[in-house]
Amino acid sequence: MEKKTTIYSEHTSKYLTVLCRHFARKVDAEWDEVSGNVAFPMGEVEMRADPSRSALTIYCRADGKDKLNAVMAIIESHVHLFARREPIELVWEP
Repeated sequence: MEKKTTIYSEHTSKYLTVLCRHFARKVDAEWDEVSGNVAFPMGEVEMRADPSRSALTIYCRADGKDKLNAVMAIIESHVHLFARREPIELVWEP
C-alpha cells in the first residue's frame, strides 16, 4: 500500500535533510539535497524535493493498512515538530 503527500515551502530541502538525519539516529536512512529514503520496521518512506516548485513529496509504503497508518503518523508528527515556524497541513492521497 502507498500514500503520498506534498508539502509546499521555501524550506523543502531543509525539511528533507532534517527529517532523514533525525530518523537516521534509529533506522536506516540515506539522503542528499533532493531525495531521501528511510526504512522503518513497519514500512518505508521516500522523499523527493523539487526546489523549483518549493515542493517536497513524501511517499509512505507498507504492507497493510495498519502499518501504513503507523508510518504516516510518524511522518506527520515529525513534520509538525520540525515545521514549527510555518503551518503545514499534510493531505494524504492514494
